[in-house]
Amino acid sequence: MPKIGIVTDNTCDIEPKQLEEMGIGFVSLYVKWKGKFERAVDIDTDDFYEFLKTSDYIPATSQPTPQDFEEVYKKMLKDYDELISVHLPEKLSGTYNSARIAAQNVDEKRIHIVESYEATWGLGHLVLELKELIDSGDYTIEELKNFVEHFHEKVNVYFTVGSLNYLAKGGRIGRATAFLGSMLNIKPLLKLENGEIFPVKRIRGYNKIIKELTTLAMEEKGKGELKNITVEHTGSLKLGGDLLDEVVKLGVPREKIIFEPMDIIIGMHLGPDSGGIVTSWE
Repeated sequence: MPKIGIVTDNTCDIEPKQLEEMGIGFVSLYVKWKGKFERAVDIDTDDFYEFLKTSDYIPATSQPTPQDFEEVYKKMLKDYDELISVHLPEKLSGTYNSARIAAQNVDEKRIHIVESYEATWGLGHLVLELKELIDSGDYTIEELKNFVEHFHEKVNVYFTVGSLNYLAKGGRIGRATAFLGSMLNIKPLLKLENGEIFPVKRIRGYNKIIKELTTLAMEEKGKGELKNITVEHTGSLKLGGDLLDEVVKLGVPREKIIFEPMDIIIGMHLGPDSGGIVTSWE
């Protein structure tokens, strides 16, 4: 059985230190921060979200270069026979394409770029479960690639934003353009599905959006057994905390729930006062 490694990017929301400890390679996207492009992993998350709340400037982001990927691939291939590389969806970022170019330049027979259709902890849970399967030694490279390709079918990603302007200006709004120009006090409920952002409905009132978002995120998929759940926010502890409380009310043990700010690349495109829930199912 060949030795198989994983490469991902910072938008999976797993801490770089944890990825390094697990032997998982990663690249970082870039943020134009204080006049220059910096790696997102080098920017303090709390500082960034505080800046986003008080600034009219919407920072630009950039995907990793093919050279960034080549460096990681070459290093990883010294220890692994083959690599599975999973990243932000192609519809949301040029990261996937940079990875594909790098694989062609390094060794495309040994590097497998697989579309995840996921972001934030949807991607993170995928990476962690993929690592478990690889470590078991029971799966071929083709079976592992098939697992990655279909993982999104058992994941729910629902979220709301303080303003759709951030998604619109960043070019990531997708079909949610239908919600632009919404009335005051009407919150957009959105979802990530098949690697694209879709509008679900407009909801009047803060408490209603909390309940509706949580209910949809908790809809069973696969065999109906909840495996992972994350509540994320863009620096808004109130929104994140209210979503967390609603999940706990539905009977999910607090210790089972990951609760944290989301990666700043995704968070920047959602904007302040945004948050959501990611669930994955058996």
